[in-house]
Order: sequence, then C-alpha cells, then structure tokens
Amino acid sequence: MHIDCVKNSGKPYLRIAESYSIKVNGIRKNRKRTIYNIGPLSRFDDGKPDFLLRLRQSFKNGNPIIECLNNFIGKDTVSRKILLEFDKDDQNVCFSTPKNIGYFILDSLYDSLGIYDVLNLQKSRKNIGYDLNGLTKLLTFGRILHPNSKYATRQEREHYLFDIVSSDSQIEIYRTLDVLNEKSETIQKRMNLKIIDKIGRNTDICFYDVTNYWFDIDNNDKDKLDEYGNIVEEGIRKFEPSKAQNHKPIVQMGLFIDDNGIPIAYKLFPGNHIDQTTLRPTLKKTIYKMNFNKVIIIADGGLNSGKNLANILKEGNGYIVSKSIRKSDKNTKEWILEEDGYEWNESKTFKIKSIIRERTINDENGEEVLIKEKLVSYRSKKYYDYELHQAKKFIKYLETVIANPSKLKINKKKIEKFIVTDIVDKNTGEILKATPILSLNIKKIKEYKGLMGYYTIMTSEIDKPNLEIIDKYHGLSRIEDSFRIIKSNLEGRPVYVRTEEHINAHFLICFIALTMIRIIQHKVLLNKKMNKSKHWESGITGEKIKEALGGFMADPLSKGYYRLTKPTEDLEMIMKTFGVS
Repeated sequence: MHIDCVKNSGKPYLRIAESYSIKVNGIRKNRKRTIYNIGPLSRFDDGKPDFLLRLRQSFKNGNPIIECLNNFIGKDTVSRKILLEFDKDDQNVCFSTPKNIGYFILDSLYDSLGIYDVLNLQKSRKNIGYDLNGLTKLLTFGRILHPNSKYATRQEREHYLFDIVSSDSQIEIYRTLDVLNEKSETIQKRMNLKIIDKIGRNTDICFYDVTNYWFDIDNNDKDKLDEYGNIVEEGIRKFEPSKAQNHKPIVQMGLFIDDNGIPIAYKLFPGNHIDQTTLRPTLKKTIYKMNFNKVIIIADGGLNSGKNLANILKEGNGYIVSKSIRKSDKNTKEWILEEDGYEWNESKTFKIKSIIRERTINDENGEEVLIKEKLVSYRSKKYYDYELHQAKKFIKYLETVIANPSKLKINKKKIEKFIVTDIVDKNTGEILKATPILSLNIKKIKEYKGLMGYYTIMTSEIDKPNLEIIDKYHGLSRIEDSFRIIKSNLEGRPVYVRTEEHINAHFLICFIALTMIRIIQHKVLLNKKMNKSKHWESGITGEKIKEALGGFMADPLSKGYYRLTKPTEDLEMIMKTFGVS
C-alpha cells in the first residue's frame, strides 16, 4: 500500500492505493486499486514544504502525520489475487483430490513426546533400514483419525497431504510392531519425562483401573510348558472366569492416569487374571520405576485387597480405595447406619462422617501387617435415587414375594442371598430330610434397602479432609472415560493382530493415541480457563477431536497452492490452543 495523489474535479485528492498485476492473453499488465479515500490535499496540507513527500514517508515508516491513517498501519489490507493456470484438456484438473492436513497437530505432538528419540536410537543400534518413526506415526495417526486394520492403515498412507512415511512394505509394518513391543516400557518412561517437562504432571495422584478387550477367536491361547508340564509362559488371550458376554477370549489392561486425565503407563495381562492381581505387577513395572515421590494410588473396590494395600504402603505410597458396604462386617455396617457423627449439608441431601481405625492385613508373603487408615462414609440423595432407580424392579419383586411367598423363584440368582432354606416336615414342623421350604430373610432385605445411597472409602491419608478424599476418588471417572475412548474413538477392539508381541504393540499405539487426545483436551481446558476437576473433558470430547482433525482437508491446486476446507468451530479452538494460524 502507498499514498497516491490524483486529480478529482481538477483538484489534488489523496487516497491509499495498492498495485497488482494480471495476465491478459499471456501478457502481464499492472493495475492499481483504491483501498481508502483520504480526502482533498488542501484539507490536510500544513503549509510546510514538501507535505506530500513527508506524508508518504511517515506512512511508510508507520507514523503517518494524518491521524486517521493509523488504522491501516500493521494491517495487511492487500487483496492478493492468485493466477492459477490449468490445461483444459487435462481431465485430472477437473477432479478434487483433498488430503488430510489435520494430522499436522498430531505430528507436532508426536515429536514433543520423545518417541522419536527412542526409536531413532533403536534404529541406529539395530541398523534398521526402514522408516521406523514414519511407520509408528502412520499407525498412531491412523488410529486417531481413521481406525482400521494394520493393512488398511498402510493403504491409507496416501490420504495425508505430505508423506509421513517413506516405507511401503506391509512386512515392515509388522517389524515395526516387534520394535514397539520391545521398547514399550522405554517409550512409556520417555513420554512421562517429556510430559512432566513440557506440560506438567501432578505426580501426587495416580488413578488405576482395569478393563478388557475381546478377540474374534474361539479358543484360548495355549500356555508354553516345560518338560515337566509346568507353565513357563501363559497365553495372553484367555476366557475370563466369569466369561465375557460375547464368549470370546480377552486380554486385561491395567492403566494409570494422572490428575489431568493424561495416561502415565499401562500393562497387559492374560484374560483369566482377576483385577486384584494386576495392580502390584503394574506398579512394579511402571510407577515404581518412574522415580516419583510419594504417590497416592486411587482405585475402585475391585482392586482393594490386603496384598495390594500392604505393597503400596511398603513402597512409601498411599491409597484411596472404595469399600463394598454390603460385604463389610456387621460392626462396620452398624457404624455406617448410626446417625451419630454425620455432618449434613444445608439442603440435607448429603451427609458424611469418618473414623480412624487400625486393622491387620496380610501382605503378598502372607505376613501380617498392622495398618492405620481412615474410613469415610457418606450418603447422598443423588446416589440413593440412582440406586433406587437401578433396583426398582427387583425391590418390587421382593415386596411381591413378601406378600405372596408362592411367587418365590430359586432360579433368580440375585435373590439367593435373601433366601432362607429349611428342611422341615410340613405336618409337624420338625426339621428333617424332606422337601426344602423357601422363605425370605426380612432382616437382610431391610438392611439391603437401608444401605441404599451410602458409599464408603478407605484411605491411608488420615490427615486429609473427608471432602477432599471423596473429590479425589471421584476422579476415577476420568480413567473410565479413557477406556471408553480406546474402545470407541480409537476402536481398540476387536483386535486383529495375533501374537502377544503384536498385541502389546497394538495397545502401545492406542496408549500413545490416547495420550495425544488427552493432551489436546488438557490444553483446550487451560486455554478456556475451565475448572478441570468439574469440566475436565467438557472443553472438547475425544469424538470431536477426531472429527475436527480428520475433516480438515487440503485440495492441491497448481503452482504449489492449496485450497483448505473451512475450519469447524472445534478445529478453530484446537488451532487457537496450539497457536496455529
């Protein structure tokens, strides 16, 4: 842009103009357009020599002597017109071939997590000739943007705007999986260090939970046996003891995440391992090797066992775990139901109390350990209404049976704990070997209904306030959502790889992909200045991230230009968060 002076009705007139060129019949011609009409020269002339020269120089220097021109300083008001030439006889130019450009965000995240360094070192040490990092990126980006089999993911490598991998062999995909399996622990440790350094991680809190993934096969994997028939190595795909609903072999996954919902580490187990047996091995393989200070392990009641708690305390860490009320002893139930000690909120919809107690547990070596812990009990109307809704039909059935005992059915598994079975003589009432008479235990039914709405938590952190303990425990919902993302958005199941090494590599890819999604969510929350404890995922969901990045496309034009799809609101939010224009 420049200051132009033209004749208007024979008088000098000032304006802001810009020059541009066009091509007409193969000849380039210069043109000029008006950006802003300033006004007659006489209106602004200060009477000093060379006014026009001084005006042009001041505008060029960014301090125009006409005040209204400051609105144009530092602003690119130039309308750039790009001349694109096409051969009308070339049919290829008639078709749109958009490619994904949203992966740029994922590419920068991948590089920031330190995976590149681990694989490059392995490539150098093992003299690997194929593109190890490129193939890992391809598998990870594909898992986020368009989940598919390993074969289909390789076929879709052309869907990205620029090449992210130089290798073009299916066998190299599987060789990459072998390397990822071998370096899984190292990659997890490296990612953790980078996240602590670049993003920040609250290492005082670790949430842990277990889930499973089914495989489309009919039989268990065989165990490897020694010459004496002892198990040397378990097969990993196994039917769980209670059998999966779809009756397929499964793999168990134990996962740790931090207070921001960002994954820390994971470990796989054969499908027939119960949840309680997974916590200690996962801690020993991951958290204990990451040099954290004291960590509070938060888990649900399924992980609550003396061996687990003793191990956590032995390593100088703490725990916050739920306690099943209905499986508690008589004294604990009586204490829970006693009104004495409860503190109510103003609306009388929530009450809470706690007690500090000592008890003896057995560690993994069978030795007795005396521990001191706080037991927190609380009851909320919201939780009561939820339980009541879930058990509405069952309670109605119990009430029907109480009124009409003939409707009692022994085949109802849920009702067995409320049934009293006596062998009596119908005529004399004498107990003997005769027909079983079924009846309901009314006392147990009253206890069942009376405990609705109550919840208990056990913790080693006896000095922490009760409400803080509850708040930290409720953070477990974040790990449940992480499993949901792996199973839905990342389509982590069913799994189509077969060997244990490739299965582990598949879940490492899911772990990396999940970490990237969680980092995007965390950064969006920070950018929106939202309370993570209440809105930790409401900044943007995993599904919206997938749609935003997967739908951002670029259509190649001639001369190295590209036409982009219009960014969605979600994409604009992500780009703004990462400082991308």
